[in-house]
Formats: sequence, C-alpha cells, structure tokens
Amino acid sequence: MHSDVAIIIPSRLNSVRLSQKPLQSIGGISMIEHVLKQVQLTNLKNIYVATDSEAIAQKVTDAGGKFILTTAKCESGTDRVYEGLKAIVDNNHIHYIINVQGDMPFVEPESIIKVIETLKAGVYDIMTPVAKVGIEIANSPSNVKVITDHHDKALYFSRSLIPYGADEFLYHVGIYGFRLAALTKFMQLSPSALEISEKLEQLRALQNGMSIGVCYVDNIPISVDTQDDLDKAIEFYHSLAII
Repeated sequence: MHSDVAIIIPSRLNSVRLSQKPLQSIGGISMIEHVLKQVQLTNLKNIYVATDSEAIAQKVTDAGGKFILTTAKCESGTDRVYEGLKAIVDNNHIHYIINVQGDMPFVEPESIIKVIETLKAGVYDIMTPVAKVGIEIANSPSNVKVITDHHDKALYFSRSLIPYGADEFLYHVGIYGFRLAALTKFMQLSPSALEISEKLEQLRALQNGMSIGVCYVDNIPISVDTQDDLDKAIEFYHSLAII
C-alpha cells in the first residue's frame, strides 16, 4: 500500500532551545525512536530518518529503522527531507513525500495516513493536517494557526491569532505531504519575506502561488521544542503507562 510514498523524518542533533533534542529520553527511549516507532505503525515500506548525526543514526538502527546521512549544511527540515529523498536508491517510484517532524514523539499514524490519502485524492501541491482548538491553545505563539477558504485551501499561516475575534481556531500539526513536483519547486524558491517574519516555511509556498490543502484530525500531538515541552511529554508518556 502506498508504495509510491516516502515518509522522511528530518532530525538534526543541534537545537537552539533544547540541547541534543532527538536524543532526549522519554521513558528511557530517545525521542527520535518514539517518533520512528509511531511512524512505523503506518505499516508503510519507505520510512527514513534523514539526519546529520551518527548518534541519531545509531538510535534509528537500534529501533529497526532506516536512516540517510545528510550534510550539516541543511538549513531547514524541508532541506533535509529533499536531500534525503535524493539519496534514496532507485527513488524513481516515489511520487509523494511526507515530512513528519522529528519532535513529535506521539504523532498518530492515522494522521499520517490521512495526509497521504487526501493529498492523493485532491488537487493541492501540499497537504497538511489541522485540528480545531479553542483560544486557550491558540493563544500561544508556538502553536501555529491557519485560515482557509471554503474548499479547505490554506490562505495564511501565522503565530498570531487568526482570524481576529474567533472563538475557534485551526491548529496546524507539523506534518507535510508534498507531490514530488511541488517539493522540487519549493526547493528552488528563495525564503520569502513572510516566511522570515513568521518563521514559517510554508509561507514561502503560499507567497509563490503554490497551493496548500488542509485535512482535519482530532489529535494534537505534543511538539517538543523546550525543556518544558519535554517535561510535558515525559508526563504524558507515564500517564499512558498508567492507562
């Protein structure tokens, strides 16, 4: 199933806000292993971790996964995904690429499959999941919001509260599905003014006329960027063990 899809998890060792983030332990298991194990639950064949770190690569191997060593020059996760794609042997059968960010240790495999299915069934260049949330979650600049048209096409992504005055918001989950041609085009574009301002790569696509569709999921996976996030992830992991 979906043999024309590659799921690539970009993972770099150095992080500004949390040292050696992918190797941080959650219940005795490194974060990158948690992410990989969740992605493996999709039961898809072409799953890779793209990394510039031998230590991360070893963790991936220990978890029974496949890794691709990328260069340290990659400036973003998408750069690393694209470099990883080009390194896949006999990759001419890959027509869709799914970027699952490497800091979501409890990402739901069902959300990944939904991105794949809606990307293939639709007309948009890129597909990404969103969840409906209230202002208590949306209010944080760390939680990216999106507004859409009546056909679930993204109009804008922001760290600010959009739309103004709303009671319900669309929270962006960090999974991106690209058509091969769209990823290739994206990599040829320079960072845009809005992308630099908001620190959101997807705005590069929108400013250059590329289309991003959204699909709806119920789960908001914990995204680990800081020590506080890691503490929340550890607490959540232990709550699962109690259940």
